[in-house]
Amino acid sequence: MGTPDKRHPMVKAMEYVASRMTEGLGDQHPTARQLQAEANRLRLGAEALDRASANRSPLDTPEAHALKVAKMARKLDSEVKAYFNRSAQIWAAGRSDVQQRIDDKVNLRPDAFASEIRAAFRSLPVKKQGQLIQDLVDGNRGPELAAIVRAPSVLTGITDAQRQAYEQMIVAKHAAAEQDELAQVDEIYEAVSTMSRAAGDMARSFIDPGALSNIERADAAASEARSAFDQSFQ
Repeated sequence: MGTPDKRHPMVKAMEYVASRMTEGLGDQHPTARQLQAEANRLRLGAEALDRASANRSPLDTPEAHALKVAKMARKLDSEVKAYFNRSAQIWAAGRSDVQQRIDDKVNLRPDAFASEIRAAFRSLPVKKQGQLIQDLVDGNRGPELAAIVRAPSVLTGITDAQRQAYEQMIVAKHAAAEQDELAQVDEIYEAVSTMSRAAGDMARSFIDPGALSNIERADAAASEARSAFDQSFQ
């Protein structure tokens, strides 16, 4: 039988999440790799705190040990926000990169003929309008479709829900891989966010404000006593 894993349950959970974080995108994906690095920083901080809590130095009193652990927990808790902010910046940059590739691939940008396209669209029977939309989607004719879906409903006669559906159709058909990549980037970021909250909760669980205050006062009093004792021999 192997040695039982006595680590804090949250540390084990964080290790599991971090190890699987890049499965969908691969560890060479820049955003996935950077977010996993942040997740591992969190995990290592939590592991260090757990290890310090479980292994009291024989030179430390229980009070001194509790104070040392609490200080580490406070430090980890204060660092969680920095981890989260860095992760948010990485996620936003990664998402922007994928979205730019989607925009370039589909090119839903109206061109100089937008008003004429809308006028022609409005003149068509509803069935013909539907066929035109399908043709534009199938042919990846982004600028022409954008003239319709990126304009106010009053100019086209279609609802906001229809506009959104038509836009999703062309993206799904011609940028499906990038759309899936975008969803996976969001999933990884959500995992890092969950780990950030978990690390903060774990850190705070090692801090009892009332008990810590008492320990700090006792430690301060002991330090004063030692100082006074040392001075008495000078």
